[in-house]
Amino acid sequence: SVASRRAVMRAAAAADGASAVDVIVRGRIIGRRRVSKRLAFYDVRVDDALDAAAVGADDATLRDDGRRARAHAALSAGELIEMVVKASHGAFVTHEDVAWAQKTSLKLGNTGAFRGTLSRRAANAHGEWSLACEEVVEIVEEWAKVNPGKAFQRELYLPNEGGESGIGGEASSRVADGASVGACKFFINNAFCAKGDKCKYAHDRAVQREWIAARKANRREIAAKECGDPHGDSVASKQMRAQRFAQFLLEKFGAEVLNAGTGVLDVAGGRGDVSFELHTKLGIKSTLVEPRERKLNKKQHKWLKKKLKTDESTAPEAESMLCEQIRTEFSSENFAQFKDCSAIIGMHPDQATEAIVDFALQYSKPFAVVPCCVFPDLFKHRRDRDGAPVTERMALVDYLARKTGGEVQYLDIEGANQVVYGVPK
Repeated sequence: SVASRRAVMRAAAAADGASAVDVIVRGRIIGRRRVSKRLAFYDVRVDDALDAAAVGADDATLRDDGRRARAHAALSAGELIEMVVKASHGAFVTHEDVAWAQKTSLKLGNTGAFRGTLSRRAANAHGEWSLACEEVVEIVEEWAKVNPGKAFQRELYLPNEGGESGIGGEASSRVADGASVGACKFFINNAFCAKGDKCKYAHDRAVQREWIAARKANRREIAAKECGDPHGDSVASKQMRAQRFAQFLLEKFGAEVLNAGTGVLDVAGGRGDVSFELHTKLGIKSTLVEPRERKLNKKQHKWLKKKLKTDESTAPEAESMLCEQIRTEFSSENFAQFKDCSAIIGMHPDQATEAIVDFALQYSKPFAVVPCCVFPDLFKHRRDRDGAPVTERMALVDYLARKTGGEVQYLDIEGANQVVYGVPK
């Protein structure tokens, strides 16, 4: 039984004089709570379909085969554990490493193998087991690939009282009986609490909505006071950033300029949201440069279906409405391949940010880039106005503006919203 397995684990920890075991946990990510750019928590449901709930990660770190067996026995299929991903721990050297893992592998619904230290949490903690993740060993199944266009629903993977997956009471609104209690921070952040009805704190969706609204308002206030963002609370959600960026490009450069040559070069465009807005919806010739396969979201599929009046948005007619994609990394080595473009852009292009402005300078092309992650360890040559290394986004924006002679403007969207743009002389 689960209880006997846990008893074995507790006894093993006491016998070894340790409270943690090095393991590889295989399971599905069903929840996440991003505390900061350096720290995030994930709810992982152990998956017995992969034939290993937890196995030894490295023989050199384990004392004997018996300890590995005890680690395996500690977890049962369908059990939830909390996985902690933290900068300066294991393979996550900097917060950029955490951001990259979140962008590429640590996504809701993904099933993978995660190496780290498994430990039993305090008796009053949320969930009994915690994994301090040191490395994402592999992603066995990507939710987006297996379920194209379908949003992940964590409720389908929550354990009920019997330990099996299904839609449980944890996701429903619940306020504890009796005297007033504080709101459960796990429910507020993730609409889920591992303790379910046994939690002594309130699970109230109204409180959750109020907390989220207050947090967003506080972030906007800080952005206005410390960064000079003029938009205040009147900003669009992150889901609108591609549309807002496309509108900005059209207003600043005009359709005639953008449609010249081979059109706009959308570098490191991810799923292709910006190029979809430009090419498919606004009729601006575009090319997506992104090594990963383009993936349309649900709204884009719906837009295409309505436009073509067909039940299959993947039909040849729909494909013909999408811009060309060149699946390669953008660098100085292939600049010449794209020299006939009209303009070069990037929305949160990560490591390709400076390559975009370098290309614009080399070929005197109109450019617009919205920086996000800084990656100071990869670009140690960058210096701010005082000669110090560029380690923050605001300093990166200023660095790019000084390098190109470009202007800086705020887009009316949440998150990283400063765009550096111009036409190099």
